[in-house]
Amino acid sequence: MRQVRKSWGLILALLVLISCVTEKKQSDTEKTSELIQPQKWWEKLPRPVYTTLEKVEIGQEWFEVYKLFEATYAIYEPYQFEEAISYLVIGNDKAVVIDTGTGIGDLKQVVSKLNSHPVSVVNTHGHWDHIGNNHQFKEIACYNDSACLDRLRSGMNNDSLQRSVTGDSLWKPLPEGFDPATWEIPPVTPTALLEEGDTIELGRRSLEVIHTPGHSPGSMCLLDKKNRILFTGDTFFPGPLYAYPEDVDIKDYLASIDKLEERLNEYDHLCSGHNDPWVKSEVIPRVAAAFREIMAGRDEYNEDQGIRRYYFDGFDILVRADMIKK
Repeated sequence: MRQVRKSWGLILALLVLISCVTEKKQSDTEKTSELIQPQKWWEKLPRPVYTTLEKVEIGQEWFEVYKLFEATYAIYEPYQFEEAISYLVIGNDKAVVIDTGTGIGDLKQVVSKLNSHPVSVVNTHGHWDHIGNNHQFKEIACYNDSACLDRLRSGMNNDSLQRSVTGDSLWKPLPEGFDPATWEIPPVTPTALLEEGDTIELGRRSLEVIHTPGHSPGSMCLLDKKNRILFTGDTFFPGPLYAYPEDVDIKDYLASIDKLEERLNEYDHLCSGHNDPWVKSEVIPRVAAAFREIMAGRDEYNEDQGIRRYYFDGFDILVRADMIKK
């Protein structure tokens, strides 16, 4: 009788284990809210701005490359939901790649076809879709922030990246030679740490560091004063601004937008980290006003799974419901 009870006990334990594994799989594959990732998001492509830009053929299908003006290129990933954009900025002596995208395509190969100067990387922040190809480059700079440093030094394992290459996250085949089953973002150690007001010299061209925390603690923008361009990373892009994750600080976000608004007379265009690479600077005051409306209790939004999406002209803002004071 004891042996029978023992057997039943083992079976029960096994059933509980199977149930837990099943629940975990269901949780791991839980559908992202439609407010964050709409079904068939790619149906809005191509975005109209790209028809106005000079396309550069680079012989690699994963990326589309556009020349914004002399010695400045947008390197766009249109086939994955993030629609990540990296930028190649070339001076007389050096070049920088601003963010390195998802890591799915061979970014270094693209850069080598467009530039012959020594090249380094500058990350606007440490989120995965901005650091994916960091490991292809020897020199990497980021803002001097512990959270950003930890992200770069930790990298991303395969499990944490799977959602980005499955289901509706893709609408075209992955590039030849890319194996999603072994894909990871290797850890890197930055070779330079940047502070507010630092200048990256490229030879008759420079980029000024503007610390813009909010989207993440280590977020920064880069100002090309000579050409009146602001590279914004994820502080702004024409789409749903992510102000809902745990590392977001709404007060910091608004303060950063205010800082950019105070310097509005220094730039005419924004080169953002996603979607459109060429946006007029007039949107910045409207973003500041939008955040204030939300924090003041604007009641026009859609809500799902505790996330609210507020709609504005040329951008949206995603926040958690618990961020808003009642």
